[in-house]
Amino acid sequence: MKNKKKVLILGASSDIGLRIMRAYKKNNYDILAHFNNGNKKFFKFTKENKIETLKFDFLKSNKKIEQFLKGKKLKKSDIFINALGYITNKTFVETKASDLEKIFKVNFYPSMILTQNLGIEMNKKKWGRIVNLGSIGVKFGGGLNNFPYAISKFLLEFFPNQTNHWVKNNVLINTVRVGATNTKLHLKLPSKNLKKRASLIPMKRFATTDEIAEFIFFLGSDQNTYISNQVLSISGGE
Repeated sequence: MKNKKKVLILGASSDIGLRIMRAYKKNNYDILAHFNNGNKKFFKFTKENKIETLKFDFLKSNKKIEQFLKGKKLKKSDIFINALGYITNKTFVETKASDLEKIFKVNFYPSMILTQNLGIEMNKKKWGRIVNLGSIGVKFGGGLNNFPYAISKFLLEFFPNQTNHWVKNNVLINTVRVGATNTKLHLKLPSKNLKKRASLIPMKRFATTDEIAEFIFFLGSDQNTYISNQVLSISGGE
């Protein structure tokens, strides 16, 4: 690759985020990796590969969120991967406005604001890729105990009309409905029967993080030349 493209990954320290980061590194892209708390695997990988990292907690004021998302470092990104995934255990009838406010700050605001800001820059350069990680749970109305998460992921499937006009400038934006995957996220839902969940999938198993990451990489790279404004599922047939 003559001119390395720069990819911004929000939520890069998650299980899937880390695998996405590995996929881009393997293909020689420059990476700006966002994290909140991070973990040993994340810090080891970014240090060994000299990847620039950026720490930020989205559970802050709206003003601070906007200031962070409008930063100069982020503005230079050619590719934006939104792998953020904040979850709270609440049913539909238990959910309050405060629950929605918190989860939208993490799972929706960054996508909307960065798509606005980066979209302008990508159109000027006549190249850009944006990929949001949604959830297959949206298809079924979400899980019984994670309504706030499901509704926030549903919002990622809405493409403003203006983004249709970006396609002619080779700015492609898609949302992926990610199916049940072997990640630590499921441990945050102690009441969930994982064996029963897997039995509902036509493939009869959870996805691996590598399967998800390679699909995300394809959509958010030079390999994707004609797919835009689509909601695509990688969910083992669900």
